[in-house]
Amino acid sequence: MTLDLTGQHALVTGGASGIGAAVARRFASLGAHVIVTDLNDHGGTQVADEIGGEYHHLDVSSADEWAALVSHRGALDIAFLNAGVSTRMPDQAPSDEPLSEVTDVAYRRIMGANVDGVVFGARAVLGKMIERGRGQIVMTASMAGLGAIPFDPIYGLTKHAVVGFAKSLGQMVGPRGVCVSAICPGFADTNIVSADMKAMLSLMKIPVMSPERVADTVVTAIEANTAGSVWAVWGDLPIEQYEPTPPFAGLIARP
Repeated sequence: MTLDLTGQHALVTGGASGIGAAVARRFASLGAHVIVTDLNDHGGTQVADEIGGEYHHLDVSSADEWAALVSHRGALDIAFLNAGVSTRMPDQAPSDEPLSEVTDVAYRRIMGANVDGVVFGARAVLGKMIERGRGQIVMTASMAGLGAIPFDPIYGLTKHAVVGFAKSLGQMVGPRGVCVSAICPGFADTNIVSADMKAMLSLMKIPVMSPERVADTVVTAIEANTAGSVWAVWGDLPIEQYEPTPPFAGLIARP
């Protein structure tokens, strides 16, 4: 199947670089009008100009900014809720002491971007999608949302939250025509993965994917149109839908 987004309107958060920029370019190449959002106005404007889209400054952790962005806009066809950060502050040195680097400021920062940004974004765009009876919301989680990430447990917390939110919200709104899904990439070449981290991953022979590979996963999720689905990608391995078997499966009622 070749995805055709001609005439559709797609919003991308964190679109100034990395995965967001790659997905914005992919959406545009498939015919969509892309709304690029970020805190990085220079980078976001460059991407929007390159693809013939539009740019808006957006702090995804602000419900008010979300409301202002969508208030005078019709229903979006696609919302890619991608913006995210790591736990460590940009100028913070690593520490071996568990949670010592997680100051209140650092904690609120990562929860605001990685969790509030997804919840507020979904809440902002969902109503008009439901009114129209169709739409796609794709959330960026991580392989850290499917297993343990011992060197950054707070990051793992946020990505487990996104996976659970996408699965649950997807089941809720799927019957009303809106498909909510999540992608769970392994390590990708983005600003979150520092140069030191890339060097360590190289020594460990752990692949670092291109953002374009993650964009392939977003397209796969949209083409599948499966409510509450979670899509994993690691290196050059095939993109797979993650379907764990829950405990007590026979006792838990499925919607």
